[in-house]
Amino acid sequence: MIWELVKRCTVKISNPNHGVVGTGFFISREGYLLTCAHVVAAAGGWERVRIEGKPVSLVYLGESDADDVAVLQLADYQGEAVPLSLEMQPMSHFLSIGYGRPDFPEGGSIDGAMTDINPHSNFANLPMLRLRVWADAQRVQAGYSGSPVFGTKTQAVVGLIAAFDHQQGALAVPLATLQEKWQQLGEFLAPKVTYQPTPMPNTSIKRVFLSYRSQDPDLSLAQEFYEAIKGWGHEPFMAGESIKLGENWAQRIDQELERADYFLLLLSPKSATSEMVTEEVRRAKELQSQSGEGKPVILPVRVNFPLSSPLNYDLRGYLQRIQQREWYSAADTQGILQEIRELLAAGTAPEPLTIEVETAPAMETVDAPPFPVAEPELLREPGGTVFLKSGLYVERPPIETDCFREIVQPGALIRIRAPRQMGKTSLMARIINYAQEEGYQAIPITFQRADRKLFGDLELFLRWFCEQVGRRLKKLNELDDYWRGSGIKDRCTAYFEECLLEEIDTPLVLGLDEVDLVFPQRQVASEFFSLLRFWYESARYGDFNSELWEKLRLVVVHSTEVYVPLDMHQSPFNVGMSVKLKEFDLAQIQDLAQRYGLNCFDSEQNLTQLQELIGGHPYLVRKAFYHLRRQDLTLAELEKTAPTEAGIFDDHLRRHLLNLQQYPELCTALRQVVSKNKPVELTTEAAFKLDSMGLVERQGNEVMPRCNLYRYYFRNRLSG
Repeated sequence: MIWELVKRCTVKISNPNHGVVGTGFFISREGYLLTCAHVVAAAGGWERVRIEGKPVSLVYLGESDADDVAVLQLADYQGEAVPLSLEMQPMSHFLSIGYGRPDFPEGGSIDGAMTDINPHSNFANLPMLRLRVWADAQRVQAGYSGSPVFGTKTQAVVGLIAAFDHQQGALAVPLATLQEKWQQLGEFLAPKVTYQPTPMPNTSIKRVFLSYRSQDPDLSLAQEFYEAIKGWGHEPFMAGESIKLGENWAQRIDQELERADYFLLLLSPKSATSEMVTEEVRRAKELQSQSGEGKPVILPVRVNFPLSSPLNYDLRGYLQRIQQREWYSAADTQGILQEIRELLAAGTAPEPLTIEVETAPAMETVDAPPFPVAEPELLREPGGTVFLKSGLYVERPPIETDCFREIVQPGALIRIRAPRQMGKTSLMARIINYAQEEGYQAIPITFQRADRKLFGDLELFLRWFCEQVGRRLKKLNELDDYWRGSGIKDRCTAYFEECLLEEIDTPLVLGLDEVDLVFPQRQVASEFFSLLRFWYESARYGDFNSELWEKLRLVVVHSTEVYVPLDMHQSPFNVGMSVKLKEFDLAQIQDLAQRYGLNCFDSEQNLTQLQELIGGHPYLVRKAFYHLRRQDLTLAELEKTAPTEAGIFDDHLRRHLLNLQQYPELCTALRQVVSKNKPVELTTEAAFKLDSMGLVERQGNEVMPRCNLYRYYFRNRLSG
């Protein structure tokens, strides 16, 4: 791929004393290299410029406030050269890569659009190419000057980045401007190169949604897949390539997901922790179950990410029994592309795995508990269930004590509910562990393991549910004997009562996680929850059977975000002990800060400042502490960048925005809330659903943003 060639030809510009001062790229095999004139000045003159530690000679030096281009030559160069072109198509896609960011020592990628060419007063009114960068996180920074502007349409470099532009992203010197000043450039111009694979005959057009992270190698691989799929005559969708300036990206992404026949997922270590990637997969699975045709077909490709590597809780459930491919280098590309091409041509899906691949959960682990917290915990990106032995689990009294006391009561039922990433599964794991320590038989069951088609058929669903319990209690072989008769719920009840509860001497605790997955299937959900309610009430009748049902203890866990797409103003299941997880208070935030070794939060002022910014949301607090401990940013920088897509919470915020865009009435309601500096009264339904998403908090009949992170981000994104 030409873009891979461009990356190989792009290098750091440094001087002997001050490290990286810019970027450059080779335009000939004779070692000619382009960079910016002001980069040469920053190095202290061309005599002090170093490329991979080697000195250079000067060929051409422009003016920093005019053409701002320098041509240098590296003697004895043995490498390749980028293709060059004077052609530039306005509103077309570009890629670039620059050096200087400590968090991207191998170069930071840029993905965006070339908008226009116009004279610019800061560059002696010479024509300058204006660039729009798609993601705030990829904005042009110090060290990126001299980076190539690679046009994906022309498949050639058409300019070099010269300055950061606060409105659009960046300004670049087009090669046409350089040619006017340095006519020798014409010797290096290459003919236009295009990717033109032979289309496969007699194939119907398939729509393919590419889900990827906008950093290399994901970005380059996505671009290569996009070009190949388009060359085969199909219709790929890649956000950086397909979404035009001014479009509502959230609405467009949802539209393309609905239209897609295939969902090509590039899963790397970073994208595996991305909330946006997880949300796209969740939406693809939801659409797949609704379509009746199994579309979109999910095609996961692991990018430098072995099959045995940890996945977050949601992705493990979404991708179970789906064949996944592994990519480690360009040598793997053609084989994967060929397989994708054959699937698209046939209009089929890969055969499902008969046995689920065992993938490690993304949980915290420790080497030497108890405190201080073991180093591996603190070095791992937050996300997933907090492991039982972890020193990073923060209790929220009296919740844990109340749950432990309740689970030993006859016929107990505990309902744990909260928005996503509030610690529901971590709490359930501790209740299950407590029950096991009490000598009970305790079985965690996640509804993520159930195929989506089961949720639409009560008989299939209850059969699956019985199988999950029967297998763990070594009673699966007896299930067929009970699966006769006309009453589906009666079969399930008889199996539990006669085959399971009568045969055990100790209580049986079932931890039912992600039960919200059944909520959208209203008929099945109603029947299932009425069955659980019947079992719960059966323990209270005072007869012989009650003694059996007293042995059954249930822990039911669900996300309140499921209420948003449903026509309801309250939970459809309201028996037993209700536990609504709250955010951390100041003392709990400080406790966790100490476990991360962050002494800056010994100050109450800093603690209050952080709480005002992100509230006490457990995931957001842990993510902030993780990056502060790594010294990726300071507390002041966190406060400045947090409510933007250049901040560390960009995935979290964009996931919420993507969901909100599907419900205009909620967008309108939240716009009212974030535009005011005092509580606002909303309709009962809007207040209930925004609270269920975790975006607002109630104050009587009024609501206000849960934290300034949401206030400032959504004030900007929902304005107008």
